[in-house]
Amino acid sequence: MKFADVPGLAPIKAKLIANVQNERLAHAQLFLGPEGSGKLHLALALTQYLYCTSRSNTDSCGECSSCRKVRTLTHPDIHFTYPTVVKTSGKEPISTDYVQEWRKELLASPFMNTSDWIGKIADSENKSPNITRRETREIVTKLGMKPYEGEAKTLIIWMPEYLAEQSNALLKVIEEPTQKTYFILVAENSDRLLATITSRTQLVKIPKYTETEAQLFLQEKYNLDSKKAEQLAYLSEGNLRKAIDLVESVEDNYSEIFRDWMLACYSNNLKKVMEITEELHKLGRVQLQLFLTNGLAIMRESLLYKTITGYVIKAETDQQDFIKKFSSTLNAAYIETSYEQINEVIYHIQRNANAKVALFNLSLNLRYNFIRK
Repeated sequence: MKFADVPGLAPIKAKLIANVQNERLAHAQLFLGPEGSGKLHLALALTQYLYCTSRSNTDSCGECSSCRKVRTLTHPDIHFTYPTVVKTSGKEPISTDYVQEWRKELLASPFMNTSDWIGKIADSENKSPNITRRETREIVTKLGMKPYEGEAKTLIIWMPEYLAEQSNALLKVIEEPTQKTYFILVAENSDRLLATITSRTQLVKIPKYTETEAQLFLQEKYNLDSKKAEQLAYLSEGNLRKAIDLVESVEDNYSEIFRDWMLACYSNNLKKVMEITEELHKLGRVQLQLFLTNGLAIMRESLLYKTITGYVIKAETDQQDFIKKFSSTLNAAYIETSYEQINEVIYHIQRNANAKVALFNLSLNLRYNFIRK
């Protein structure tokens, strides 16, 4: 991936390029940013620039043998570590057990989050991700070898939060690496990283995208008209993964399902609530989170429409009439309560709660928030 392929982030790109050219690039870096912020894109672009044999002052060439191998994630001197799950066989896994799946998913969805990834490799939705002790031993072994093709070795650790106490096994190799060894940790939550790890890395903060950057990204990627791209960019809140999901959720008609669900809650139609809950459960954990996130966007627009005179709803045209009517069924406090309740269920589903039970309980709670005449 070239720097030109990474949306936005121009100042950070320029700084990284200058560090490489001036031979001041830190051997261990922590790319820290929220979900959908392009941090993994940036790590790949930096790595390609490092190995490019014909790089310019602004980017890698994209054509040399090294660039082609980095682009396809097959360069022998570039290693990846990422969360895995223990399958039914019970053997402690390592990243290379899933290398084919990793290449496929990363190339198709570079903004993916942990739930997306684990959903692709787990044989049960209740499996928890982890970076294992066996993985850390494998890392030490790999980095102790000489480079195959270039002068340097690189390890990209995606979501090092899942190292937990296993991080200590990497302290020495990060602090005293063999010559020309680079570490790039790509993380979202610094609070879950050991201080002994963060203190040994150079922090690179990756901000969330602006609304304008998200809009341009959607227009270029999906050829959307400016109005629709602007609406979805606003709803994405700077998260390009969420922006992509919103484009796809429009096709999946999640807004219509959400409308039917709210109507069933409003009318105390528990039979209908149960039917909708059953259908939602079939979506799977990842899609269910997307559905609920889409519902949060509707809640937020309802609150703004209700509390701000003359507010122009930022939503698809076919959703605007529903949002206007929906806002009249709740007062501002209850909209906020509903928003918090939905957000809490998303949190629990991410952490492997029983989705069907969580949804039905949420429905029971939501029905008390409506104003009935």
